[in-house]
Amino acid sequence: MAPAPDSSAAPSFENRGAVNAATGENRSPAERRQRPFPALRYLFFGGRRRRVRRAEDRWRIVILDHYPAGLLAIIIGILLLSLTDAFLTLNLIEQGATEINPVMNYFLGKGPTVFTLVKYAITSAAVMIFVLVRNSVIRGSRFQTKRLFTFALVCFGIAVVWQFVLIFMTSCRSLLPC
Repeated sequence: MAPAPDSSAAPSFENRGAVNAATGENRSPAERRQRPFPALRYLFFGGRRRRVRRAEDRWRIVILDHYPAGLLAIIIGILLLSLTDAFLTLNLIEQGATEINPVMNYFLGKGPTVFTLVKYAITSAAVMIFVLVRNSVIRGSRFQTKRLFTFALVCFGIAVVWQFVLIFMTSCRSLLPC
């Protein structure tokens, strides 16, 4: 007579090391990640997630614990270019230019401090969103959202260069007799 099967050796959902007979996987179907955001201790002491590991995770927003070292430099560059854009815009406004962005024109009417703070806040919020979606891919395309950082740097860089050109043109115009 054969011994009775041991119930602890039978595959079950509670047994972490059990093999799923239907799929052959050695994983529990229960979701072990209860929180969508990492614990705060990972912010101060470092976490474990450095990159997206699964192909299906690339189609959704994944929050990581570690980011590349150069990302901070890019973020600081975007914020500095945004502030430079704000100060150059205020300089051009003093020389008689007008703000063509209706949202920023509204805040410009509230004063230069409000204008600068709102511009910085909007840029900071956009950068935070860029960081959150950095590891995602837009469905139906091959566009990687981490390229938004480069796009923002290029756009602010072009705006700052154009404002320097405008300042140079207005200063040359004031030096030359009409």
